Amino acid sequence: MNRPITMIIVEMTSIRGCIVFSLLLYVTCLKRTEIPSKCVIIQDKESIDVGFDIPSFLTNADKAQCQVHKGDKGNLRCGQTDVYIKPECVCSFYNVYEATLYHGYSSCPPGSATDLVTKLKCPVCEKYSLNNNGPCINGGRLNCSGEEVAPEITCQCPPNYEGKFCEKRIENVTRICERISKNSTNWLPDCASTGRDCITYSRNKIYAYKCHETYVSQDREGLPLCIDTEDLTTRPSMSTTSGPSAKDASHLISDSKSVHCLFNLKCYWIFYFYLKFIGS
Repeated sequence: MNRPITMIIVEMTSIRGCIVFSLLLYVTCLKRTEIPSKCVIIQDKESIDVGFDIPSFLTNADKAQCQVHKGDKGNLRCGQTDVYIKPECVCSFYNVYEATLYHGYSSCPPGSATDLVTKLKCPVCEKYSLNNNGPCINGGRLNCSGEEVAPEITCQCPPNYEGKFCEKRIENVTRICERISKNSTNWLPDCASTGRDCITYSRNKIYAYKCHETYVSQDREGLPLCIDTEDLTTRPSMSTTSGPSAKDASHLISDSKSVHCLFNLKCYWIFYFYLKFIGS
């Protein structure tokens, strides 16, 4: 039985529309799985962070600026004399941390008891220090477990700080990296060990990214982590160490994207003809 010409035209228009839609779906799928040209890494950074300038008494041979006379009970007394030493001249961070450089002398008068930092025990260092915290800085809390002398003192550090006296600050530094050819990476060091120009890779080392030297955090700009830039359709076994070469792996990635998109289109057409069959 012959179908009306109008029905045939409608069906042809419908099929043509589906073909156009399929092509758009395929192109969009490929575009969506495109490997980004930029990505970011996040590194830990250590730095010495001293919360105050170097006291002048450490760079000035004039000992008198550390001395107070006539019995100031808040300071360390030099033996039986009327000379007392200011707390910041006794057990500050700089005094202990730089003891070998600065403390070959005492701020006390000759012949009296010494305030030499390397000979002060922890409880004394705690009492005669700025904020009664010994050499701990950046919010660290002094640990006095016994009669240890000043250089052996340890501090309990707050989050993001470490070091003997909490002098090292740990920062997360975000670095933006650009995708480059793997053939141009031989001279670059690994980013895990440097803040200079370096190389990092996607998870299976299929893609290489160059990160330019920086020691300050950059705006992430919504970019993915470099390690996560491989196409999700890539099998985990695809790596440069076992299996195809980097060039072959790159082609496999592209082919994988195509197969993934074609699979979606196949499902779409099966569903379309199923609906046509039900409709008839």
